Amino acid sequence: MNFIHKKVKIMKKLLITTIGIIMIATSPAALKGQKIMKLNNDLKSSSQPVEAKRKGMSTVGKYEFGSYRIVSGKGGWGIGTSKKKMFSFKTNTESKSKSSFVLTINDKDTINVNTSTNTKFSETEIGDFAFLNNSVDNYSVIISPEYDTTLWKMAVTFNMGEDVNGEFNASGALTDGKVNIQIREVRVWEDGKTPMMKVICGYEFYLDNTALAAVQSCIDATKKKFVWLKQDLDKPTKDVLAAASAALLVHTDSQAAQMN
Repeated sequence: MNFIHKKVKIMKKLLITTIGIIMIATSPAALKGQKIMKLNNDLKSSSQPVEAKRKGMSTVGKYEFGSYRIVSGKGGWGIGTSKKKMFSFKTNTESKSKSSFVLTINDKDTINVNTSTNTKFSETEIGDFAFLNNSVDNYSVIISPEYDTTLWKMAVTFNMGEDVNGEFNASGALTDGKVNIQIREVRVWEDGKTPMMKVICGYEFYLDNTALAAVQSCIDATKKKFVWLKQDLDKPTKDVLAAASAALLVHTDSQAAQMN
């Protein structure tokens, strides 16, 4: 079996409850109460939530939020390897892929975004039963504004599986080599409730413990996606944070696709 198809099969078995929620919750009753993730209080008072809407069908989601719009993109699965020792129930698999997209600001300024994903996961398979021990997803992003010579790099590590505390977690950083912005996961909704299967609601961006921006990007497709950008940010910083948020939206789509 192709290692990618096998991975999809394993993920389906592991996260069948989450998939069920995503498919069932499309009824009017389920869609009635849309969730907003719990936001840092200072960021909440100094920003407005802007819904990120995906337009059309494409490999890389063409998201639009405020003055920002993904106008083109390309990507897909790359290469992969799978190893299983003789007389062992455990299989170790690694896959690598790349993608890119172009983000415009007011249909004027342009930011080029290139991503690469390296995923390593360990699974145990006994007969028809299989479960994921651990999956480590390393997501690397290069953000290149055309109107600026500054190059930004973002790296986020996602973990999930039976061996992961809380089943899902993520952390990362965004930097230009001088400024270091921390990326923190958000695991609870504004009403204090935790998502089913403890999936991640979204992410916040912090500089010296001050929240600058946030993106709500949950693999539960029934939950709307939002972006928050602190109002007093300078244009270059705001644009880079918008591009980083767009990259996380695109990556969430990729994660969700693997589970369907």
